[in-house]
Amino acid sequence: MISEEPYGADLPKPKREFLASAIADAIAEAVATRHLSPGTRVVETTLAKTYDTSRVPVREALKILHTQGILTGGGHRGYRVAKFSKTQIAQVTELRLMLEVILWRDAIIRWQAVGPDLTEIEAKLVKMEIAARSDNFRSMLRCDLDFHRAVCEAAHNEVAYMCWQAIARHTLIIFNIARYRDTNLDVVVARHWKLFEWLKTKINDGPMGDSDIRALLQDHIQIDRSPAHGTPAPEEKARG
Repeated sequence: MISEEPYGADLPKPKREFLASAIADAIAEAVATRHLSPGTRVVETTLAKTYDTSRVPVREALKILHTQGILTGGGHRGYRVAKFSKTQIAQVTELRLMLEVILWRDAIIRWQAVGPDLTEIEAKLVKMEIAARSDNFRSMLRCDLDFHRAVCEAAHNEVAYMCWQAIARHTLIIFNIARYRDTNLDVVVARHWKLFEWLKTKINDGPMGDSDIRALLQDHIQIDRSPAHGTPAPEEKARG
């Protein structure tokens, strides 16, 4: 018999607004931090108890994640956490790169036109520093995603941003699958500050081509997360 006891306090708790979407985010974060491992059965009633809510928003959240391919199964079989293959990881990463090239380009163009306001983006980096100092992997995952989200939102390209949002949960999960956990978190922070300084420089430089942005982001994405089953760079070895 499947247990209906709550999954435990380690699972992140969703905010009440937009509850189904918030629960979907919380489940995706639980998958990213391996509190829910690939192949694990995800039980609607157990999640309702865990998040102290009715089964209705939980059911909607599971449908969202199933549609996005983060959960498999459904119907009388129930849901299980999907197992992301190397091919799927590569596909999501490629799509993310394509979308961020467009969104970062449009953000730079907009800042050049109306003047940059990088306060929110800088605040994300400060939070990232705090997460690194406390060696908080879960918070670091969220801070990394939120840093990129802040730049993408600034583009004001609603269609490209909607597509980026659609794979945001996949990106969060892939951060861990691709051995983000083995990366020195201080190194991750330093690379994001470097990216931030590059961004400020490019806003002042005038027009630039997509190829320049693509080269930078491709290098950033590949360096921060060594490939699954690959070998981390020397400076990225696990601490301790």
